[in-house]
Amino acid sequence: MRVLKGIPASGGVAIGKGFFLNRVLPRSVRSTVGRDQVDEEVAAFLRAVERSREQILHIRDGVADSSSEHHQILSVHLALLEDSMLVEQTVRTIRENQFAADWAFNKVLQNLLETFHRIEDPYLRERGHDLRQIGHRVLENLAGRPVDSVAAIRDPVVIVAHDLSPADTAQILKSPVLGFATDVGSRTSHTAITARSLGIPAVVGVEGATEEYRSAETVIVDGEEGVVVFDPTEEALREYQERRKAYAQRTRDLAKFARLPTVTRDGKTLLLLANIEFPEEADVALRSGAYGVGLYRTEFLFLNRKDLPSEEEHFETYRKVTEKFVRHPVTIRTFDLGGDKFTSQIELADEMNPAMGLRAIRFCLKEKEIFKPQLRAILRASMYGKVRMMFPMISGVGELREVMSVVEEVRGELRRRRIPYDKEMPIGIMVEIPAAAIVADLLAREVGFFSIGTNDLIQYSLAIDRVNEHVSYLYEPLHPAILRLIRRIVEAGHDAGIPVSMCGEMAGEPFYSYALLGLGLDELSMNAAAIPRVKRILRKSVAYEAKEFAGSLLLHSTAAEIDRALRKKVEDLFPDERF
Repeated sequence: MRVLKGIPASGGVAIGKGFFLNRVLPRSVRSTVGRDQVDEEVAAFLRAVERSREQILHIRDGVADSSSEHHQILSVHLALLEDSMLVEQTVRTIRENQFAADWAFNKVLQNLLETFHRIEDPYLRERGHDLRQIGHRVLENLAGRPVDSVAAIRDPVVIVAHDLSPADTAQILKSPVLGFATDVGSRTSHTAITARSLGIPAVVGVEGATEEYRSAETVIVDGEEGVVVFDPTEEALREYQERRKAYAQRTRDLAKFARLPTVTRDGKTLLLLANIEFPEEADVALRSGAYGVGLYRTEFLFLNRKDLPSEEEHFETYRKVTEKFVRHPVTIRTFDLGGDKFTSQIELADEMNPAMGLRAIRFCLKEKEIFKPQLRAILRASMYGKVRMMFPMISGVGELREVMSVVEEVRGELRRRRIPYDKEMPIGIMVEIPAAAIVADLLAREVGFFSIGTNDLIQYSLAIDRVNEHVSYLYEPLHPAILRLIRRIVEAGHDAGIPVSMCGEMAGEPFYSYALLGLGLDELSMNAAAIPRVKRILRKSVAYEAKEFAGSLLLHSTAAEIDRALRKKVEDLFPDERF
């Protein structure tokens, strides 16, 4: 028996015969061809691209719902195959250097992958895997080898792979796949998101999984603990079979809470909302008991395409989600692009520190002609439900007023065109920069709501680079400075009479739920799967006791002290929960 650890991506336990899906990029050797062979190399490369395009088109056409995430990402893959950075650059590299087609393509591909690797935002960085998957398919076709297909799987299996492409996951929908483990990936990777949406147990980022796997052996995937077991003993098999039953029972128990309101034992109501990135996630959010959408990321509309999204594309996408939640709020965050946030159609100068550079609202204010179509679309969509508009990375009142003047300009355009919009639509900001937290009292007078983005607020407040392994241990949500900032933001919001939400990762961690209740947050927005469990904890809580306890937490001096105090409290109060 061999055991490897990875990142728990989707809950549950899968036990079955393993199936190795080869998705490793084939190696290329630097080689050149004679000048008279250059045209032939170019033609061979273009045939491989066309063959790949046909294969993806065939898979995409088999996806019944043309608005689904799978269909959308497969369309992105098709667009990548037409991208000048990938195709034209490869042809140019072959012609200028007389390189063999596979080496030239690999060289261009690796340069692009390196660009993605430097992106700090984990969601956007993971989109580099889409590019890698396209590269794998083209190289296999160039070599004349068949590309393994999930569609060919006939018996229940646990997949072990370097990574899964959207084409693979689209086929999983129709295949008897019990679960999967991949070498790479994170909780924000497409593979992980898909696993959660399908309810398939999965562990990603299992370094060496494909090397460890041996043909036809039994594999266990524990998506809760992030454990993968190869060739388990009889004792381990029995243990994990019991865990599988227990997980299924817990899921049934939690499902009951999805339909209940989030009201504490002493009558305080909190709103639990969902963070989403694609329109089809709205259905999952509704089934999980979301009261609405607290964070709708809109960057995906800009990714991996040659042109900018039109106002109609923005509008139709937002309308679709808004109509799903017709009686509940849908908080649309204007796009957070620029800096290290890669888009293929916008030329940006390199920056020394892109995370703090020209991105988010700063980028929008510089590129108003890209920003305004989105503003018009959000305003138009407001007629179809309870839309809220939210701006990322606001640093102060001056910047906020500049953004609001652009909004007013767009409102004027709509009025002149006699296009209706909700004149009372709430407009708020993400509080994720320490400066905004410090002047929260001033900002609160000018907006309709706050939403605390803990991921960036923690990073910037503690001056740490989350992707730097040498300092990542300093990323402490329970740092006294962070808890004090959260309380300050909540108090400033409430003094001004506006609600305060939290939409960072902290909001969806059940361990923090009791403390966040005590700090006075009105709404918590999280991944949909976390909602039933957070709801169960909050329904067992007493709000005024949580408030007193949160006050005592603020007296501690270190994150470790706070962690110990909170752990003891929640384990005493909720002995049936696992933290």
